Amino acid sequence: MHWLPFIPTFILAYLISQHANDLNPLLGGSDLRVFLLLLIPLIQTFGGLMGITMHEYKGWQVAFFQNPLDSDVALKDCNNEWLREVAYKLLFLLQGAGLLAFSLAVFGFNAITIPFAVLSGLIAFIGPQNPKATFPFNGQPVFPLAVSILVVFIVNAVVNLIAYFVLLGDPLASAGLPRALAALAPLLLMLGGMIEGVIAESSFNQWWHFTAVVVFLNLGMIAQIALFPVLWRSILI
Repeated sequence: MHWLPFIPTFILAYLISQHANDLNPLLGGSDLRVFLLLLIPLIQTFGGLMGITMHEYKGWQVAFFQNPLDSDVALKDCNNEWLREVAYKLLFLLQGAGLLAFSLAVFGFNAITIPFAVLSGLIAFIGPQNPKATFPFNGQPVFPLAVSILVVFIVNAVVNLIAYFVLLGDPLASAGLPRALAALAPLLLMLGGMIEGVIAESSFNQWWHFTAVVVFLNLGMIAQIALFPVLWRSILI
């Protein structure tokens, strides 16, 4: 089920490539911005490979995480806490890169977006790895992610949400649809990620993994497939 989001991802990327000429004038006549829009779903979905790697390592075992060097650890009964930290770091770096790429595709390259992109990258890549944003949930520590990376991610997520409204707002209104639908895809993806990272990783219940990935993450991608056509249709109105 963790591989399922790749299907709508490739469909969305294909649709964007097919309508690149229609999207070009909407994105300032820039082929680079169109290219970024095409790359975004691929970057974010392939970022999920970090989590898949972690699950493959433990044989999809649903169990608590522990430091493998602890003297009282029975490896057959637990998962690798160190590996989870690495997986989270790389996952959020790639997810953040996807958010940033979307914002650049929508807002373009200017005196505000370029410094913002550079600063985001510098903080995420060379910022301090401690302290972590870890907190207890269901009696288990979750979110072993550096606070510096989390702050960059949250800021970019807010900018990304605004970018969705800037990109889709007017085309949705022209199609007689509510502008609020522009928030549908990012909110579904965000909710899926929160369920996966907080509830599923602390309850050790595969149904929560199912809910996060199969339901919300896939619905987020499907929402984009359903809503993005208003962009190239708006050219014809």
